[in-house]
Amino acid sequence: MAPEASPERSCSLHTCPLEDPSNASVPAPSASTLQAVDPSSPLAPGHFGYSRGPHEYQEGSSLLGLGDQAALCSHVSNYSPSLVPSQHDGTWKPPAQRHVVSVRQERTYRMPKSYSQLIAEWPGTVILLCLAFILLCTLAGLLGSRLPDFSDPLLGFEPRDTDVGRKLEVWKALQAFTGPKNLLSLSPDPELNSSTFHSTLSPASWGRAQESVVRARRMVEPIDDNGEDSFFCGPPEKSHAKLVFVSTSGGSLWNLHAIHSMCRIEQEQIRSHPHFGALCQRTAANECCPSWSLGNYLAVLSNRSSCLDTTEADAARTLALLRYCAPYYHRGVLVPSCLGSKPDKPPFCAQVPTKCARSGAVYQLLHFLLDRDFLSPQTADYQVPSLKFGLLFLPITKDASMLDIYLDGLADVQKVSDNYTSISGMDLGLKQVLLKHFLALDTVYPLLALAVIFFSVTLYLRSFFITVMVLLGVLGSLMVAFFLYHVAFRMAYFPFVNLAALLLLSGVCVNHTLIFFDLWRLSKSQVPSGGLAQRVGRTMHHFGYLLLVSGLTTGAAFYGSYLSRLPTVRCFALFMGTAVLVHMGLTLVWLPASAVLHERYLARGCLPRQAPRGGSDPLRLLLAIHRRVRGLRRVVSILSRLLFQRLLPCGVIKFRYIWICWFAALAVGGGYIGGVSPRLQLPILLPAGGQVFRPSHPFERFDAEYRQQFLFEDLPPDEGGHLPVVLVWGILPVDTSDPLDPRSNSSLVSDPDFSVSSLEAQDWLLELCHQARNQSFFSTQPKGWPTLCLVEALQSWMESPSCARLGPDFCCGQTDFPMAPQLFLHCLKMMALEQSPDGTRDLGLRFDAHGNLAALVLQFQTNFPYSAEYGPVHHFYTEVSRWLASELGRAPSGLRRGWFTSRLELYSLQHSLSTEPAVVLGLALALAFATLLLGTWNVPLSLFSVAAVAGTVLLTAGLLVLLEWQLNTAEALFLSASVGLSVDFTINYCISYHLCPHPDRLSRVAFSLRQTSRATAMGTAALFASGVIMLPSTVLLYRKLGITLMMVKFVSCGFASFFFQSLCCFFGPEKNCGQILWPCAHLPWGAGTEDPDEEKARPGAGIPGICPEHYELQPLARRRSPSFDTSTATSKLSHRPSVLSEDLPFHDGNCCGRPPLVPASPRDLLLDHQAVFSQCPALQTSSPYKQAGPNPQSWVTQDSQEQKAEPPQASPEVPPPSPKSKAEELPDGLCSSASTLEGLSVSDDTCLSASEPSARVPDSVVICPEDLDDAGKPALERGQLNGKRDTLWLALKETIYDPTLASSQHSSSSWKGRGGPDGSPVMLPNSQPDLPDVWLRRPNAYTSGYST
Repeated sequence: MAPEASPERSCSLHTCPLEDPSNASVPAPSASTLQAVDPSSPLAPGHFGYSRGPHEYQEGSSLLGLGDQAALCSHVSNYSPSLVPSQHDGTWKPPAQRHVVSVRQERTYRMPKSYSQLIAEWPGTVILLCLAFILLCTLAGLLGSRLPDFSDPLLGFEPRDTDVGRKLEVWKALQAFTGPKNLLSLSPDPELNSSTFHSTLSPASWGRAQESVVRARRMVEPIDDNGEDSFFCGPPEKSHAKLVFVSTSGGSLWNLHAIHSMCRIEQEQIRSHPHFGALCQRTAANECCPSWSLGNYLAVLSNRSSCLDTTEADAARTLALLRYCAPYYHRGVLVPSCLGSKPDKPPFCAQVPTKCARSGAVYQLLHFLLDRDFLSPQTADYQVPSLKFGLLFLPITKDASMLDIYLDGLADVQKVSDNYTSISGMDLGLKQVLLKHFLALDTVYPLLALAVIFFSVTLYLRSFFITVMVLLGVLGSLMVAFFLYHVAFRMAYFPFVNLAALLLLSGVCVNHTLIFFDLWRLSKSQVPSGGLAQRVGRTMHHFGYLLLVSGLTTGAAFYGSYLSRLPTVRCFALFMGTAVLVHMGLTLVWLPASAVLHERYLARGCLPRQAPRGGSDPLRLLLAIHRRVRGLRRVVSILSRLLFQRLLPCGVIKFRYIWICWFAALAVGGGYIGGVSPRLQLPILLPAGGQVFRPSHPFERFDAEYRQQFLFEDLPPDEGGHLPVVLVWGILPVDTSDPLDPRSNSSLVSDPDFSVSSLEAQDWLLELCHQARNQSFFSTQPKGWPTLCLVEALQSWMESPSCARLGPDFCCGQTDFPMAPQLFLHCLKMMALEQSPDGTRDLGLRFDAHGNLAALVLQFQTNFPYSAEYGPVHHFYTEVSRWLASELGRAPSGLRRGWFTSRLELYSLQHSLSTEPAVVLGLALALAFATLLLGTWNVPLSLFSVAAVAGTVLLTAGLLVLLEWQLNTAEALFLSASVGLSVDFTINYCISYHLCPHPDRLSRVAFSLRQTSRATAMGTAALFASGVIMLPSTVLLYRKLGITLMMVKFVSCGFASFFFQSLCCFFGPEKNCGQILWPCAHLPWGAGTEDPDEEKARPGAGIPGICPEHYELQPLARRRSPSFDTSTATSKLSHRPSVLSEDLPFHDGNCCGRPPLVPASPRDLLLDHQAVFSQCPALQTSSPYKQAGPNPQSWVTQDSQEQKAEPPQASPEVPPPSPKSKAEELPDGLCSSASTLEGLSVSDDTCLSASEPSARVPDSVVICPEDLDDAGKPALERGQLNGKRDTLWLALKETIYDPTLASSQHSSSSWKGRGGPDGSPVMLPNSQPDLPDVWLRRPNAYTSGYST
């Protein structure tokens, strides 16, 4: 009776057998080295006692790594040891199965000779060195620079270092430097003896630029104080806090219930707050002023004491009065100057009826509180006009002091609404303060997103230790990048958006981590007996190449955004690109060292799968739940294997025509929507007043919907409603501030050639005035404005009586023009002293500390109305620039460096956003293509990868338009980062396709999909879920970051998996097609492209004793699937049979262990980088019975011509087929402990196309029969154990230990590289009659890499 299978322990990354308690009498080997034993002892060879057969050991069981105790794996045969093959009599006999033991030598304290040995033998030291480096950089970064200041999160969202931006910065600096007791003054002060006017004027320190030196004026003129107006504390002003009421039922607000509802909400939620009394504006009686609300105005006009005392009759009477006075207001005659009983009213005020102008209540209701459509000329005839929006002004100045009132009474939607009305819009001046409040409060959402990402990693790897190490790697990379950002790059400003690098870098890290451990599991499953050093080397051969290409490409894509002129975008590009490169370098040592530590110390603490009998009820319940979960995990494993190993490759290859057309159409459509029509709309507000919360927030609704609904927001022409033109001479438009630090301010650089006193300059200034008046954009100048016609103003002043106020002077009565230069300057100073003695009136003159004319500023008003739209302002800027350039071309030398500016802050932002994103994206794509080309040296693959990334960006831009996003600074930042975010998935497939050893494109596509699709899908799901987690955030920056993350990752996964792979199915490079070859490059597919005659002429071809190029190991792949064969028949996939050998390593070096032959041509001397990284498992090769090269049976045929072949001998009984190993049963990276990529060896007949029957893969090493016969005897028939099977030849990488030899012969020098006791190979008979036997021999050379 066969012994019962032993229980096993299931871990995340390994499978380890347990000792069977029933066989406890057999002690486990405890010695680290083999000791010599007495031949008569029970432990002598031939007397080993084993409780289990070799078929009961799992194929995925791993040996200890280097530096551990020596692992001893013994295998038992059921055959008699007496059946030993003999070749001494010249005949070959079936060999008896030997007891083969693989022993790894232990060397303590040896110096590592390679990178893989360093990682495998000293992982703890490597981790400690990395931690020390991270800690050192962190301390240097924190102590060597100022800590980041996030008090103004929106700082740096304005463009810098542009033509318009430089002029605006210099103009703001000029305004800040001008004023009494300042560096520049509006009038000279000869008594002040100060320093001279240097070429650069910059005070030691000054605050932020003032908006204007002109004092602010009241919005409305004061009116007479009478009984009605004494109820309010003056008219409402823009500086007061404002609330917008709407009807809950969607009806009109002009009804008594709605009016009373607004009064109650104000009283309960605002006036009852404890802080209201300390903030409100007070009357002469020291009481809080009443609010400017519809109910209070109704009470004033009806002579009621409170708004709650008003009646329906009062509302109807007031509505009739408003209906009567509204036409006069809309005609522009009911204005503040006509209100009250002032005697000096304008003549047109006679048209206004007395009851409309008796007080300011009617005007203020129509101008401030009621929406523009109520009683407008279009709705005046309505019998019942509808009031949609009502505004309430609080007697509190809007500033940060209202934060407590908002949070306690206005933040809750339920508190500010009832059955009649609700507050839907607010303007409390709290936007920036509340933004900082919610940025700290909503930080929980990015943290939850990070938790989701790393929980997905834990779920996929089933190791909490690996997840913690990955998180530490991400944090360490960011801290090193912070050190380089401040210390190496000398960056002074760290914007708030740089914190998004934590989430984005985690997404990049997750992709690398999942790919690494998939390759780690694959390496372990292929060589289960290999040491950790060999496993690290095999894994890093592929992963190191992928990481370098992916990291460099992603970093270059982020660095491409540095071309932007927005300081925030440039700082983010520099920090994120540096973080990606640092993470790439750290991952090369941190991740494999963490894997080795986990494998060595943590991967053994596993619970037995087989539940012990007995126990308490809770324990049995837990074990039952564990079995249920394990069963569910098994189902998920099978489904994932079916999806990613079968359905996905089949679907991509079979429907490649559809995928290309579909995704190309999506990319073109997204590009048209995002760039042509309707395209991303430019912002209509500056970042300081732009959208920072979700669109439904009351602050955002007021700015976006309600602000333009009230007529007082329309600025009249004399209050800035039209665009001015400011002409400046004497100060050069040079911005000396740091373009990467928005906190820095520019100084003033004077023009050394500036002069206005020459005769030519005087004539030109007068002519400039006349030319400007003749332009179509010139408008009437408001009273009190600085004038453009400085010469005319000077002439008028000299002829006026006011010239003699300062006493007799040469200027008074002067009629000659042009004047002498010194007299002209003297008269300008006298005019400035007379008209602006206190230095507050701006005449356009700027004097330095010595009273010299330092600059000239002339202004005039245009008829271009101020607009938030980009088109009209761009037309204004172009028109004025063209006119000024033509005028300056005729100017004298002292006035040729003039320039102009205007209210162009929003236009500067819009102009940058309208031109820069396309340039930045183009540069990022170009850098990605260049980096890919340098990494792969393959032009088609680089082009296809960039095409997939470009399609992702275009479709993302189109989706942003459909989401009604505006192209603001945050959107431009995320859009520029989309290239870097969408690169990694495409590079996964690109490198996997590039490193696949198969020559035909369909095999490469299937291989790359099976190798990386599972990790790509898991990374996409994790990042998509993290984006969904951030959607409930109040702060728009977090919401848009989440939307961008899940959108870009989802779209890039689709383009990489379907569009890129479909392009490779059609046009993918085959063999060396599209490869840039260098003189030192090797042609990996050269043998398949040579002429057959040339192959025959090569030295050694057909010569006995020289190994021909056989392909015995080509068919080592999983059994084909009939269902897959049928499903892919339309793709002309091959139907060649294959056999299973996923876990059999072999040597792919020089055959027979002999020195390499001298090549026949220089092509054989070439060494390609693919030769290092192409050690990946084969998908499908030819059958051993249908070889492209010589068949092993040909050896027997050649020998039979000289002697008779010995008849086949019957093989002894073989044991029953062993149960399916776990590596075969659960090859799922998500739930199984076996290799994630074991299915990569699955052929499924998807590799060789029927149209290319002669396509060949890189050669495998074969063991020639001639080499086994040292006496030169003819080779005998091999593998004829059952008369049905051929023989496969396989080279092992591990030493073969034969227990029949004396222990003295087991030294490293005696049995290293030996295949058996007499140098002959070891034959493993296959238990299945339709599969070949395997011959094993130890090669002399050590190789690593994936078996092909």
